[in-house]
Amino acid sequence: MRVGIYSGVRNVAALALGEGFSLVGAEVSHRNVQYYRGERERFDLVVTLALREGRAVLEQYSGACPVLVADWGYLARVSHPGESATGHWQVSLGGLNKIPTFACPPDRFDVLGLDLVERGGDPDGYALICGQVPGDAAHGMDAAALKAWLLEAVAKHGNVVYRPHPRGGIDLPGVKTQRGSLAEALAGARLVVTFNSNVGHDALIAGVPVLCGPGAAYDELAGEVLPSIQARRDYFSRVAYGQWTLAEMRSGACQRFIFEHLLTGVGPAIGSPSSDDAESSPTVDSGVAPAVAAPKRRGRKPKVAA
Repeated sequence: MRVGIYSGVRNVAALALGEGFSLVGAEVSHRNVQYYRGERERFDLVVTLALREGRAVLEQYSGACPVLVADWGYLARVSHPGESATGHWQVSLGGLNKIPTFACPPDRFDVLGLDLVERGGDPDGYALICGQVPGDAAHGMDAAALKAWLLEAVAKHGNVVYRPHPRGGIDLPGVKTQRGSLAEALAGARLVVTFNSNVGHDALIAGVPVLCGPGAAYDELAGEVLPSIQARRDYFSRVAYGQWTLAEMRSGACQRFIFEHLLTGVGPAIGSPSSDDAESSPTVDSGVAPAVAAPKRRGRKPKVAA
């Protein structure tokens, strides 16, 4: 099993993933994504860190082998570099913000300590329009396209409050704007409208319905009617298995889940212990398709390209 990891120099998640893949027996090769020019090597599995630089990697390898995209996560997440060691990183198959498609146990979500609110916000309140950063790989829109989308949302929903992205984004002159805490903004909202911001997850946890653009991770729960707590709990259980810490990457727990479940499309048994607690490494008998069969443990060190 040859695993190619494309990232920037000294990317902490790339190094952690490499350690874990090596631990479970894969032959790991690191590549600097800045020098990628469209070549396709004979890898059985490819990982690219961040889609802005790694989109060409995803496009070139798709169809040739499975491609994982790793980026900042969803819940208790990495949201700036200072949180990289303790927060969660998403690991998505075939693109950005793709959570596992199969049912997952609730254990990983439960340990996050996040309480799902049965109904929050204000049913008679405003529609909270949430902006994003132009050029973000998650949506791919430049400033003009993103502003057009936001203005269309403002026109459609009447009583609105606009919340720009806290790290910069689009100003909407003449539209009532809220720059305070997200909790305060959600408390007065009847509805959240965003293209695919992680704010959608915050809203669903806080009990506020969400409308979104196509391709948002939570698209299946979008609508003006808030899904039940059970539907949201089932969804967030899957979300929690789509994100991992650096420690879980280094230990091989993340990689075991990838080989045994993410690549096979077969979820863990509900009620079973999480992959963190699994003692055995995956083997070629684990049910993975031959082209992506899980490697036998060899403890081989990852190779780093010059």
